[in-house]
Amino acid sequence: MKRIKIYMSLVVIFAFAISCEDGFLEREPLDIISEDVVYNDQGYVESVLYRLYNYMPVGFPGRGQDNQPGNNAYGFSSILDNNTDIAMTKSAWIETWKVIRPGLMDATNNPLDNWETLYKGIYLANTILANIKDSELDDEVKARVTAEARFVKAFQYFDLARRYGAVPLIKELQSIDDELLLPRTPVDEIYEYIDQEFTAAAADLPSVSELPDSEIGRATKEAAWAFNGRAQLFAKNYGRSAELSKAVIDGNGYTLSSDYEGLFQTYGGDPEVIFEVLFNGTDKGHSMDKVMLPFSYRADWGSQCNPTQEFVDSYEMANGLPITDPASGYNPLKPYEGRDSRFYATILYQGADFMGRKMDLLFPDGVDAPLRTGLHTITGYYIRKFMDQSAPFGVDFGQSKQSWIEMRLAEVLLNYAEAQNEVAGPDASVYDAINRVRTRAGQPDLPAGLSKADMFDRIVHERKIELALEGHRFWDLKRWGMGVEVLNNKIFTGMKVLDVDPVTGEMELEPFPVDNRPVTIYSEKFDLFPVPQAEIEKNPNLLPQNPGY
Repeated sequence: MKRIKIYMSLVVIFAFAISCEDGFLEREPLDIISEDVVYNDQGYVESVLYRLYNYMPVGFPGRGQDNQPGNNAYGFSSILDNNTDIAMTKSAWIETWKVIRPGLMDATNNPLDNWETLYKGIYLANTILANIKDSELDDEVKARVTAEARFVKAFQYFDLARRYGAVPLIKELQSIDDELLLPRTPVDEIYEYIDQEFTAAAADLPSVSELPDSEIGRATKEAAWAFNGRAQLFAKNYGRSAELSKAVIDGNGYTLSSDYEGLFQTYGGDPEVIFEVLFNGTDKGHSMDKVMLPFSYRADWGSQCNPTQEFVDSYEMANGLPITDPASGYNPLKPYEGRDSRFYATILYQGADFMGRKMDLLFPDGVDAPLRTGLHTITGYYIRKFMDQSAPFGVDFGQSKQSWIEMRLAEVLLNYAEAQNEVAGPDASVYDAINRVRTRAGQPDLPAGLSKADMFDRIVHERKIELALEGHRFWDLKRWGMGVEVLNNKIFTGMKVLDVDPVTGEMELEPFPVDNRPVTIYSEKFDLFPVPQAEIEKNPNLLPQNPGY
């Protein structure tokens, strides 16, 4: 089965599609060739198109040989979900502690601001669209390039809308005679435009089953449907979102991976993946292992993602019951036994087998113990998800090569379940979608007879577990308006393992507040980012500012 892959390596998607902004050679520098030449040559056109794909996001930490524009979509030496209830980063110098958790983000200080980069991507897309119209290339080639440019542009506007709400809508390439200082377009119109662009793109994109190996890396019809389904979910256009996600599901072009843990350690081609960015760890790499592996293994830098006790406690038992249910079988003296299989694929805990030995988190002297040094976990846990167990010892910045998966079938199933539940309540198709995800994890089906509100709560839980650490929790709390409830005025918890009985395996445990960092502050205004002050100074028509800033 073919997969969407944006290659970030020396072996690029097309022999001629090598971007000089990534430091590779081209036949000639595109910036000194006339547009007439560029847009009448298929190789040059696809080289420009490859640059445009670089504006798709990468959610891994971005230090190292990893400077494509899309990496700015998620910011700094951390991951988005470190700003939520499920994980924390330990270093005070990282922006999550300096700015985001203390509630200090404003129009002049937003580490996650991506306004300028997104509009650069839109400008490049509009440049391609303006010039390809009169190209002498075959109509089929022109239609395909047009569709791909519209696909990327639609994603750029979605990312703007979920960050800032209303933004200027620039549909075509502007000239000096156009009004350049545009006001903000209402956000519902932005989402309508996103729908139009993804829909138009899908019409001229090939299905995944039609994509030849020589064209791996280019958008497909299913990718356009899937991203549009996500966008319309954010827009609360639930009927449209359900329709789009159902088209992907019914197409049967993708299957859930049989190996949940392995899915996030692949270098491309997993049958679940609808859209991913690939790296090779040499010419193009990211820094996930360097930044996130436990200090005692191969990172020598200290893990920057420590799951909270609240997140650990949210995993069900393997029988599908929460640990708070007396019938669940949960043993607080053996808290890591009998849990949802995704717990073991996501979190490293005392005694977990990892990279040839067991995690030693015994406090205070275990080699991986919390707070042992400033490079050790601040919660008593590390992450397993994404960690490449084949990575060489001493892996450095820019040498990691796991794919960044931006869209996969499990998300589409959960998007459909949420949207359809809003439209029709928990009908059979809602149950089927969410139970497919749970079945892959070995969890029992949801109980029959759930109300619409109960099903929504189940979907919230399932997204928290299935999509953990992939950035979705960060955006979900905002779009659901749950940020204040979940995050505000909170100090989250860690766990010390003081002793383990060598015969019974029972543990002596001591929960502790992670209080060596500022309390998390979250207000409703943070559901949207502020429009950057620098942009307002260039264009006063962007006023009024988003509420609260």
